[in-house]
Amino acid sequence: MKETLKEQKLIVVSCLFLLLFNFPIISIFNLETQVAGIPLLFFYVFSLWIILIVVIYINVREVNKNQDNSQPDE
Repeated sequence: MKETLKEQKLIVVSCLFLLLFNFPIISIFNLETQVAGIPLLFFYVFSLWIILIVVIYINVREVNKNQDNSQPDE
């Protein structure tokens, strides 16, 4: 049961980030504005990428922690 829940969460996260990396959304950030000397488009892409990695890490860690606690000690 928990394994399917993890898979469902990862699929939802993947679809969400796929939409955020898609053309209509990404074109909003294609401006000549800079954030800390970095073009806004690059800042958006790399920030989103880091957020994606953190969200997946938290999801996988949470499920693994729950699995470790549910197993009886031997």
